[in-house]
Amino acid sequence: MHPVLLRPWQGKDSAEALTALLHRAFAPMARMGLDCASARQQPAATEARLASGQGFVAEVNGQLVGTLTVYGTLPRSDADAYREPGVASVHQFAVEPDWQRRGVGDALLRMAERWAQCQGCHALALDTPQQARHLLTYYLRKGYILAESLRFTGRSYQSLVLRKSIAPAIHTVQAGQQPGMVHAVACTSGTRHG
Repeated sequence: MHPVLLRPWQGKDSAEALTALLHRAFAPMARMGLDCASARQQPAATEARLASGQGFVAEVNGQLVGTLTVYGTLPRSDADAYREPGVASVHQFAVEPDWQRRGVGDALLRMAERWAQCQGCHALALDTPQQARHLLTYYLRKGYILAESLRFTGRSYQSLVLRKSIAPAIHTVQAGQQPGMVHAVACTSGTRHG
């Protein structure tokens, strides 16, 4: 089996391939009647969302198998947690269906936490549709706690916003790395977002 490479999104990466991955990963939500943006957005929207934060991808042998985008504080968000200074948030979080339950999502969330730590953030937040009980259970197991419930503007369903406190940045990512996962994130690049 080839190792999973975790790295920042790069301009040469295909927004079309990433959008197709998002559509496949969010298809079960669409079948539940949930109109999640990631289930239907066009590549231009994927690129715009990536440009608003820091995208990360997981790839195997050059094939994208997972992604997420982390934003800094979002002052105009409907969610209180996203507006709070020092809180980063995860969006466009998806893992290729055939790669789910193999640790790819866990590794991507750890990268998001690391990025947020490097930006000086003290918490990481994310949201999930209230009806997606399996996702709520997953996030609770990862140490997230319920912060609020709301209906985001333009969505037809109630969302749950969860957050997790994160420790100050450290200078290595070795502890807790999963076998077969190659990590590529450091606190030395970029400027503070948010």
